[in-house]
Amino acid sequence: MLVILMIVSLSCGNKDNAPPLVKDSIEQKGDTIYGGELSENQRKVLEGAKKVLEERAEYDMTMGYYTTEYNEEGEYVGGKVFPGGDIDPKIGVCTDVVIRALRKGSVVDLQEALNKDIRASWSDYPMKKWNAKKPDPNIDHRRVPNLEVWLGKNWDELPATYNSEDYQPGDIVVWDLNQDGTHDHIGIVSDKIVNGRIYIIHNFPSPGYVAEEDVLDAWEVAGHYRIK
Repeated sequence: MLVILMIVSLSCGNKDNAPPLVKDSIEQKGDTIYGGELSENQRKVLEGAKKVLEERAEYDMTMGYYTTEYNEEGEYVGGKVFPGGDIDPKIGVCTDVVIRALRKGSVVDLQEALNKDIRASWSDYPMKKWNAKKPDPNIDHRRVPNLEVWLGKNWDELPATYNSEDYQPGDIVVWDLNQDGTHDHIGIVSDKIVNGRIYIIHNFPSPGYVAEEDVLDAWEVAGHYRIK
């Protein structure tokens, strides 16, 4: 696998500059499962996210640039895979949770979808942020700001609140970790509820792997999206 370090920002959680979690993930009394109705698409997103949770990929502390040399089944191919390409399925960052969940739920291949839209609507995406000169299917879909542009075009954008009742399983949440205007973390709402609080499936430096945690208000909520 090819990895190039020090030149790429994935805009995902960074243990060196992000504030610590303000919530813990210890099991509490009062665990329940969301009982409201979900659309077929919402169920697909949730099912995909649960599969990603089961695989428990470790957080990639390098946050490096990888060539997508694995296919959707997690098999190493040895050359760039596109569409349907992935990095080593044993590792990932926050964006990989979303990418893999939507694939495993048979919702959309974000690698392909973003590449297509970036080619068609280059100016809609913050490509200057990374000094990008052309679309790159290895990395474009693994950047939070790019995902957020695509989500805003294709999903319903809802109020970014701290109220658990405003969220449904399968919703995607975006955070500004350092309250600096940079949207740099992303996760998927689970169907687990503890004491009235929704849990999020995400990958963050702490605990260091894909987990289901009470973190909605751990950081500044910057975006909230629901599949149509």
